[in-house]
Amino acid sequence: MNDRTKYILGLRQLATWLENNPDARVSSDERFLVPLHTNTAVEEFAAKHNLPMVTDKEGNKSTQMQFGPITYYAYGYVDFAQHLAAQNERDARKWAAEQGLELRETEVTA
Repeated sequence: MNDRTKYILGLRQLATWLENNPDARVSSDERFLVPLHTNTAVEEFAAKHNLPMVTDKEGNKSTQMQFGPITYYAYGYVDFAQHLAAQNERDARKWAAEQGLELRETEVTA
């Protein structure tokens, strides 16, 4: 059994368990987030499923499908590596600030 098949089986088991346990809480986030990493992948996915796309102020694209109250939200980036680098820098600066530290640019010499 491949990973995708196992994942789908797990989703079905979760749905059955939730149905059989009406007192169990469900996720407060009704989005099923699917990173497609690139705008091109989002464009292809949206075209295949005849879905509209949204482009944010940074040029990153997303699309979504509704399944009852659950949103299947697929998204990509203009440049995924650049996005990760920027996110890592934000996280590092936040951590430093929480520690009473400050990160600053330095000149790199070879």
